[in-house]
Amino acid sequence: MENKSRSPREVGRRAVVKGAAWSMPVIAAASAMPLATASAPACPTCIKAGFPLVGGVVSGAWTSVALVAGNKGTIAFPSIFGLDATACGISWTNIFQPAFTYVVTQATLRMSDGKTYNSTVGLAAGAGNVSTVGAMPGAFVFNNVSLPNGGSVAGIPPYPVVPTTLTVTVTTTLQYGLGLSIQCPTTLVWNLHGLATGLVLLGTGSVNFTGTATV
Repeated sequence: MENKSRSPREVGRRAVVKGAAWSMPVIAAASAMPLATASAPACPTCIKAGFPLVGGVVSGAWTSVALVAGNKGTIAFPSIFGLDATACGISWTNIFQPAFTYVVTQATLRMSDGKTYNSTVGLAAGAGNVSTVGAMPGAFVFNNVSLPNGGSVAGIPPYPVVPTTLTVTVTTTLQYGLGLSIQCPTTLVWNLHGLATGLVLLGTGSVNFTGTATV
């Protein structure tokens, strides 16, 4: 039996071809990974600020009484604010599951004097559904709000500083496909249309705030 020895050039060429054959599937798999990542759906833009049913009625009416000491007071809002996904419709359900969860990450009150305050209350988790307006998980409370001297007992002139807007940031978690999910930040804004009566004198007093919020 004849034993033919291969030249070093033939051995080198065979090793290169064999190595290339093994490496091709690895390269193909690696190049396919960005395509799978890029296939995640975009965050929807149909989630809006809204008002849930409260006692069978949808209303943006709110009231808050601030007791003032040292020209500082606390303004608390009732749970009349909600996350509205009713406009999402079939374009949502074709991609995402109807139910979703969210976390309130920030709530900011802007007053008519331009100052802003963040709530430390009401930053919690909630749940929603594409067919409803879900109430926020809790009321919002804003402490150490600057309330200057002014106003009158009779309400004429009215108290000079009132709430103007409430801005709430939430992160929604949306489920799609087989056990997949995406997180989407959403900013919700309500115009508060605040009015106020009351008197603050020498840094002390009380102010009655009322309004009907709109979106």
